[in-house]
Amino acid sequence: MGESGGKRIRAGAVAKATKAELDDLGVSPETNASAAAAMRLAKIMDSSADPKEVAAAARELRQAMHVVRAMAPPKDRGDIVDELSARRPRHSA
Repeated sequence: MGESGGKRIRAGAVAKATKAELDDLGVSPETNASAAAAMRLAKIMDSSADPKEVAAAARELRQAMHVVRAMAPPKDRGDIVDELSARRPRHSA
């Protein structure tokens, strides 16, 4: 997975999706090494034409994102009771 021969690393669909997930998790690649590694691996996947290199990067990206998800702060997404309460019409007494 090296950059021999002056290969350009570009950000494409995988990097965009990875960045969106990191943003949703509230984890920054600037302050989290696993997130930074995930972004780098995503860019390698976007840049490589070698199927073996892409497969190896995909495996490592999956592992890095697993670590990032485990370390991410929990999000308060509510539960089904909150969702049902929000849908219920308000009645005046």
